[in-house]
Amino acid sequence: MSVSKKWFASMATVLFCAQGAFADVVAAWNFNSLTGAVPTSFAADAGQGGLSLVDFTGGLSGLVGTDVNAYNGDIAGQSLTVTGTTQNTKSLVIDVNTSGMKQLQFSMAARRSSSGFAGMLVQVWDGQIWKDVGNISANTTQWQLYSMDLSSFTFVENGALRLRIQFSGATSASGNARIDNLRVDGSLVPTPGAIAAAGVAAAAGARRGARTPEADATKPAVAHPIVKPVLETAPAKIRAQKITRKPK
Repeated sequence: MSVSKKWFASMATVLFCAQGAFADVVAAWNFNSLTGAVPTSFAADAGQGGLSLVDFTGGLSGLVGTDVNAYNGDIAGQSLTVTGTTQNTKSLVIDVNTSGMKQLQFSMAARRSSSGFAGMLVQVWDGQIWKDVGNISANTTQWQLYSMDLSSFTFVENGALRLRIQFSGATSASGNARIDNLRVDGSLVPTPGAIAAAGVAAAAGARRGARTPEADATKPAVAHPIVKPVLETAPAKIRAQKITRKPK
């Protein structure tokens, strides 16, 4: 792989990890303040949001909760408990400020009694109708975590999310379902400045990556023949010879 391709791959990994590192809670409810009568609304214990119970006609109480899906070390205090067949088809509704957030996730811990609410339908509001996200049938013996991906519902990103949980399937007056540590999480939308900075870094990396190892490698020295100057030698002295003529 060339240097430029390796650099772009590493840059993409860094940007992806940086974005993932910003994932955080948007709103969370732990219900640990539940004592006595249950109020009709709750402000989020973390983040920004509200939870409404005005649809219910009774059957609400607090029972022992769990630390499953707890945010920031919240203790296993109380849980929100819905009881009785008269609460079938009733819903709790949450409204969450999602400004600056995307890739939203919904999660909560839940359990139920054997005659409790076998169905908890999760839906999101698109401005005109409720759209199904998924149905939860809670475990009857222990707390479990239930999570749903909301990222395909892009209309709830960077603005507002309205989500409801509709209870159904209770078969006795004592049948119940408990929910706890209800959360909406998401990732920060990158700011224009961060995107611009990433673009500048990418351009700089591209220029660096365009120089291949072959181009940057030290070229081997080429051995050239050493030409020695030719020294001119002095012309040889011609020894004069005396010519003797014989007398005639």
